[in-house]
Amino acid sequence: MLDHEGLDPVEYLWTVATYPSSQSGKQIADFPKPEFRVADLLGKEVTLQFTGQIRCVHCGKHTAKSFNQGSCYSCFQTLAQNDLCILRPETCHFHLGTCREPDWGEEYCFQKHTVYLANTSGLKIGITKENPVSNRWVDQGAQEAIPLLEVRSRRDAGVIEKKFSSIIDDKTKWQVMVSTDSVREDLSEKRKELLSQLESWDLGVYYEVLSPKSSTTIRYPILKYPTKAKAFQPEKDPTIRSSLLGIKGQYLLFESGVINLRAYAGYEASLSVES
Repeated sequence: MLDHEGLDPVEYLWTVATYPSSQSGKQIADFPKPEFRVADLLGKEVTLQFTGQIRCVHCGKHTAKSFNQGSCYSCFQTLAQNDLCILRPETCHFHLGTCREPDWGEEYCFQKHTVYLANTSGLKIGITKENPVSNRWVDQGAQEAIPLLEVRSRRDAGVIEKKFSSIIDDKTKWQVMVSTDSVREDLSEKRKELLSQLESWDLGVYYEVLSPKSSTTIRYPILKYPTKAKAFQPEKDPTIRSSLLGIKGQYLLFESGVINLRAYAGYEASLSVES
């Protein structure tokens, strides 16, 4: 598992995952372990070997195929966190009484969310319930970001994000993000433009405008960017052996390509470094 802390630079740490028989799903191992800084591997020949074994991160069962970043098919079909409304929060159907897991929905979706502006592969709008919000910015590979609004629920955030997406991207172009630094933008000025536009819309959503002093700059541990934005896939590339150039967002940047570790949650793999 890959964890991170700090912003300038972001420090990435390996954590050990385990599947204890007394609990379902993936857990962070609680045994003592030395701190493993991913940045210590930069410039070294690294081998990431996938074994072909996959475990569901929710129930812990072995699965032949992973769905939605770590679920077995059963959990993909039954858990609320795998419903379409998580990807498209404006389509939340909790009020219709059709949420797969109402208790989970109340805990996860009905809490304050932040609508923000970030510069990843370019300017994009996004939402998060993360606290601090910068955790989400790092996960997305943003190099600068600024909060715009705070709302009462995930659905409210989704309604605003969906409306903004008509005038600004709401997705990151990962091929660009892992290939180059983003072009600096005046986020404070763009923030003013977006808030002015928001005032002209009648969305029926209560929001509170946030007033940050400035945007946040994020720096990643990158020696250089790969020349190719080839995405490794464990099924096609079970053995990745290449020089590690950097880490950005959830991507390991190798000289010969990149891999999004979050996309392969639950995949068993071994890591070795050429001495």
